[in-house]
Amino acid sequence: MEWSRAVESREELVLFPTKLDEVIPADHPVRLLDAILRKIDWTPWEAKYKLSRGMPPIHPRVLAGVILFGLQKRIRTSRGLEDALSVRNDFRWLAEGRSIDHTTICKFRQGNSDALKNLFVQIGLIAREMGHLQLQQLGYDGTRIRASNRKSGTRTPKELQAAKVELEAQFQEHQKAIEEAETKEEQTFDAAKQLAGKRKAQTLQDQLAKIDVALEEIKTIEASGKQVPDRLPITDPQSRITKNKEGGFAPNYNPTITVDIASGMIADSDVISGTDEQNHMVPAVERVRENFEIGNQPMDVLADGLMATGENINQCLEKNIQLFSPAAEATPAYREDPSQSLTPEQIAQLPLRGKAPKNGEQDTRTFDKSAFQYDAEQDVYWCPTGQKLERYYESKDHRGDPRYGYRADKQACASCPLKAKCFKNSRDQYGRRIESGEHEKVKQAHASRMQQPESKEIYKRRAPATERPFATIKFGFAVRSFLTRGLGRVRDEWNWIACACNLSRLMQLIQIRRGAP
Repeated sequence: MEWSRAVESREELVLFPTKLDEVIPADHPVRLLDAILRKIDWTPWEAKYKLSRGMPPIHPRVLAGVILFGLQKRIRTSRGLEDALSVRNDFRWLAEGRSIDHTTICKFRQGNSDALKNLFVQIGLIAREMGHLQLQQLGYDGTRIRASNRKSGTRTPKELQAAKVELEAQFQEHQKAIEEAETKEEQTFDAAKQLAGKRKAQTLQDQLAKIDVALEEIKTIEASGKQVPDRLPITDPQSRITKNKEGGFAPNYNPTITVDIASGMIADSDVISGTDEQNHMVPAVERVRENFEIGNQPMDVLADGLMATGENINQCLEKNIQLFSPAAEATPAYREDPSQSLTPEQIAQLPLRGKAPKNGEQDTRTFDKSAFQYDAEQDVYWCPTGQKLERYYESKDHRGDPRYGYRADKQACASCPLKAKCFKNSRDQYGRRIESGEHEKVKQAHASRMQQPESKEIYKRRAPATERPFATIKFGFAVRSFLTRGLGRVRDEWNWIACACNLSRLMQLIQIRRGAP
């Protein structure tokens, strides 16, 4: 038995194609990618170059194409792209045989924030001209992607202050030791010791700089009125420690996308530090309108339940946006005549708050707020037995937003057979109380609309469209963590990723239209 023999000897002459174009098959995806990029107006990129000085620069279309194609092929680093340009024929064809060093790629990737946003919009406009990007129904969602910061590299604000004091003391002590050694005539302070001393001093300065940046981030958070996190990452303090999608906690950023439901393409992308993506939904829709110049036309937005805040619902009504979110479970609390008591069977179906009891434990849960029907005309709540809860106070929360309190008659509650199931009050000082915000009326109207079958059918379109880009990015492009640090650079990196994702989807749509399998 013999081993398999080599097809060709390494010393044997091989006849290669005489043209680089002959190396790439006619149906290779890189050809379609290049064709789309040639439709882009690169004027905003070209304006940054001074063609009268130095060597002729590489056109931005070539550099952008290498970065975007690299993302599609799971090659993200600048050195990886430099290597691919040397050994892969598809990259060599795209760059037309150019050898591009990693420094050029890195500087290009990080130095074109505004032009990159323009590129994102132009890709969308090309898709719109081809009839793919309809922008009538949008889906909004966010995810978590790891920051470039080790999991354990975090400190509390107090630890940061203490570390700053300690590092400053170490630096001063080190500088004093160097000065003393240099002034002693009997001690030889050679070049090796000088170099070691400078290196240690630089290390201490770098550590101090990181601490200062983290402390400055704390001041920024306090100035914005937000709560300072318990722990802050050191290497990338603009990221936040949040729960991972796969479990556990780590420094993360929260990228968001606004997706065109019809095509599955991203119409807007952004990155936020915290987890308050609900506060960024309406501005994202407004950016879509502005970027694609579609004015104030009616638009549907499909989002998860976190986005269905009273403020968002109210803003959507003001801005000609129809919001669709998950429908709450139908409850018998909502009835035509709320002054009539529910039947015992209906009462048993009302939602409860608290943890369900384990085997053998007593059920101590009480009626949830959703077990009470809000009457917008009278500005009252109706309890399951038909009693009124009238407004009795108005206050403001920590953000300054109005809060309203509603309370039932304590005498009616004291004699109610459902009292133990409704609230805890051993001394009968007051009846059941409910607190709500200023947008309770629009929230109730939204909840009622989402109970309609047609609304539920529309909302079903959200998950397939909004989850597709995240699946492409995380599994197709293998993007599980950011390579850059700082919110600004991370946003640029996410915009590159969003452009590559849109190009990938547009290429799929073109091939589908051509009848490709």
